[in-house]
Amino acid sequence: MYYTEEVRHTYSPPMATLTELLTEAGSRWVDKDWTAPSSRCIDDIIERFDDCPEGLQDFDRSDWVNLCECYTYQLLDRWNKQKQDVMAFFNEYCEAIGASSTLQALEGEADGFEDGDDMNAAIVNHAMTWAARQLADEVYPDR
Repeated sequence: MYYTEEVRHTYSPPMATLTELLTEAGSRWVDKDWTAPSSRCIDDIIERFDDCPEGLQDFDRSDWVNLCECYTYQLLDRWNKQKQDVMAFFNEYCEAIGASSTLQALEGEADGFEDGDDMNAAIVNHAMTWAARQLADEVYPDR
């Protein structure tokens, strides 16, 4: 006696990429207009999460160093190559939390800094976390 199973195939549409979701949301970061802002930090986040945009929601519970670049050398490499873009997001972060100085924004962390590299790594962590949260806000506003 033979048993047969009925196999049903259901079609699941492919998940939208982060680029598609940002385009749909009207994000300035994917605008191709020559006046659109440009940031290597944002470009890196989009590239990293393009195939898995829902991963941006993890930044509600964690930060850049724990989710993406866990080694200090990676943070310092970003600092050395993208300092201007990093500082733009760090300054936005400071403004959003009401910090009037870098030390105020890094309060509670600054006590453990052994040198300037520790501070730079912390700035990168906060800046990239802030940037990722901004993108998450654009594509998942109701989270």
